[in-house]
Amino acid sequence: MLAPTPAPPPFPVIVKPNAEGSSKGISALSVAAGPDELEQILAEKIEAYKQDMLIEQFIPGREFTVGILGNGADLRVFPPMEIVFNEKAQGIYSFATKQDFQQYVRYVCPPDLAASGIKELEDTAAAVYHILGCRDFARMDFRLSPEGQLYFIELNPLPGLAPGYSDFPILAAMCGMDYSTLIREILNCALRRYG
Repeated sequence: MLAPTPAPPPFPVIVKPNAEGSSKGISALSVAAGPDELEQILAEKIEAYKQDMLIEQFIPGREFTVGILGNGADLRVFPPMEIVFNEKAQGIYSFATKQDFQQYVRYVCPPDLAASGIKELEDTAAAVYHILGCRDFARMDFRLSPEGQLYFIELNPLPGLAPGYSDFPILAAMCGMDYSTLIREILNCALRRYG
């Protein structure tokens, strides 16, 4: 007997291709306000991407990413970087936005948050990293709702490392770590882990 299909989360929801990266298949047109829109978006995305779709509650608000480097007790949690959207981005860190990020967003690190908010982001990211068994480096994405509730959105266990483009190298550079050092540190983490 098949298990029942779970009900979608409360609307609005966002629809994401399950097996893509760099926000492929995600745009402002991925957000459904109700069941009819959800059905239409699912049909279009399944046709376009030929794969399963994720349906998540859409959390409006501020977007942050936290990079982590290391293993065990030698963990470095970078300060959070906020992705600040302009009006053209429509509040979505979409594929198009990432392709031409200078036109849609600016990055702020550390963000304009109380020290307690920064600590909550860093502590939550470290906890997720440990719970999910990450190794060497990873990046976590969060949303902070207008009510001040922090939501963990996703983990990138192998985040992009394109210099001057991917979030992790941009974040590291804003924290004073140049690209060559970042790559060397990632490799050193793996070497130490393997002994």
